[in-house]
Amino acid sequence: MFFDDDIEFCASLLKESDPSRFRSIMAAPEKLRPYYFVIFALNVEVSRAPYLTKEPLIADIRLQWWLDVLDEIIGDKAVRKHAVATPLSKCIGKSQAKELKKFVLARKWDIHSDEFNSLTELNNYLYETTGILFQVAAGRNLVTTNKYFHDACMAIALANYLTATPDLKRAGKLPFAGLSPIEIGEQCGIAMANLKTAKSHRKNFTERERWVLFTGWKSEKILTKIFRNPENLESIVSKLEQQRMTLAFVWKAILKTF
Repeated sequence: MFFDDDIEFCASLLKESDPSRFRSIMAAPEKLRPYYFVIFALNVEVSRAPYLTKEPLIADIRLQWWLDVLDEIIGDKAVRKHAVATPLSKCIGKSQAKELKKFVLARKWDIHSDEFNSLTELNNYLYETTGILFQVAAGRNLVTTNKYFHDACMAIALANYLTATPDLKRAGKLPFAGLSPIEIGEQCGIAMANLKTAKSHRKNFTERERWVLFTGWKSEKILTKIFRNPENLESIVSKLEQQRMTLAFVWKAILKTF
């Protein structure tokens, strides 16, 4: 895949809406950047759809638009012209499009102010909104999932979700309803252990998988900080957002780790 006007649009969308991830992608080899720009631009479009309107029906229509795009890819139909949908159709296959439908459908939770009834529901949401996305960006066949790659994705998904907690609360959501700070800390501990194990197996990952995981390079610090003091989650998130951590970023980029 080569840079064209659509790829440039995806890159600029990411730079504006998700600058941290854009910065991570720019550290990756140039040949991989177009794929990442497209997949994560899709994430921007889908994840913000529920928040662009206060009308649930309109938000649902926005998500349905993306479901229709994926159905066009699955059905070998002409895909509607769109700066993200068009390049997306060129870089994913039918099986990946089918999985991405789960990714879009999971965002219906964001339309409402429902709470997760269990950790299982929360983990399913994290997998469908981040795990699937990362696997597609890595060019994986989602039928056969590498456990260590999966565990790393889930750890990064939790770190991202924790970082989004203050914004979710301001939007009227209940991100951790029913979970005590102790339980949140426990989940961070599990994620930290899984991330550490996955890092020890990173040499077995493909180049594309390693650089996808690099977009979650802050995850270890986020999980560690909240694990130690889950009662102050929002304060920790606020402080971390103000830190660029340039040295850590450069060091991890050199090591091609996460």
